[in-house]
Amino acid sequence: MDATATFKIELASVTDAEILVPLVDAYRAFYGETPSTAATAAFVRERFRKGDTQFFVARSGAGDAVGFAHLLFSLETISLAPIGILEDIYVAEAARGAGIGGALLDAAESFARERGLRRLTLSTAHQNRTAQRLYLAHGYVPDQRFRSFNRFLDSDPAAT
Repeated sequence: MDATATFKIELASVTDAEILVPLVDAYRAFYGETPSTAATAAFVRERFRKGDTQFFVARSGAGDAVGFAHLLFSLETISLAPIGILEDIYVAEAARGAGIGGALLDAAESFARERGLRRLTLSTAHQNRTAQRLYLAHGYVPDQRFRSFNRFLDSDPAAT
């Protein structure tokens, strides 16, 4: 897919679960996880079953799925308002450079505004400069108020 190719962004529905699986698995592999079609398919289907998230799918002009965004819903106690966590954004390597990542961000923001969410939060790897440039260009700002910490519950902290 070249940079001038056309694409469209749609809200994904349960009927899109199977086309999302290879993209979600590729995203996981991008971050060093071992691909697993079965586990990824179960995860995606569960998200649709529970309705706790919203997926967006980017389709090429030919109708192929070439990217996705995954928006989680949360609440913020400080503002007493709903917020969104843009958990994942991924564009297939062959489709990069066509503006799909930015269009996925815009679609998630429009969706969030329509539903009264106060803000969108996202994160990316420190070394993922391409994503950081995209997020800055779309008005996202590095958090200066809070520092994020993670506690990985599947490992022994004494061993690390």
